[in-house]
Amino acid sequence: AKPVLEKHIQKDICEYLHEQGYFFWRSNNIPVFGRNNAGYSTFRSMPRFTPKGIPDIIVIQHGKFIGLEVKRPKGTMRPEQIDFGKKLIQNGGYYYVVTSVEQVKKVLYDHESN
Repeated sequence: AKPVLEKHIQKDICEYLHEQGYFFWRSNNIPVFGRNNAGYSTFRSMPRFTPKGIPDIIVIQHGKFIGLEVKRPKGTMRPEQIDFGKKLIQNGGYYYVVTSVEQVKKVLYDHESN
């Protein structure tokens, strides 16, 4: 069996959120790719104050900021993702590491009833 890729899990989660009418967006924290004057491939630097470790998907539900970091079932977190999650929670937001649409359904259902 083919391994499940993170981008496929993200796509499935985004499709579900869209179908259910949630206010959300997919956050991409990778700099824009381009070519320099010499023709070499480069990445532009990220804008100042762009934090590292931003969750893959951000949902706003009843005024709550919910960060969803999508991982494969045995995926690991980078230190900057862990740090972002801690800071988000310290500032009143919510942060979850999810590996499936089913986990997202549970997270959002739990927030719906609170």
